[in-house]
Amino acid sequence: MSSPLPLVVPGSWHEEANCKDVEVDVFFSLDEEDQREALARCNGCQVRPQCLEYAVVNREQYGIWGGTREQERRRLMRDRRRYAA
Repeated sequence: MSSPLPLVVPGSWHEEANCKDVEVDVFFSLDEEDQREALARCNGCQVRPQCLEYAVVNREQYGIWGGTREQERRRLMRDRRRYAA
């Protein structure tokens, strides 16, 4: 059994996340049903933009972050690099 997502820093956006009390496995599972469950948690989450920005800035390669899957974040990072050049 896994624990809820770590990294809940007092006073940070993590405290407001819909996933703060959810087991982390769901966000890093390869199972499509688990991924849908994780993405559903992201829907309506008030800190979704901060979560996505965290994942992009920290180059999180795996898991569901800010309502995105790995391939979506790779595309976003690629687009950001292209526009920055």
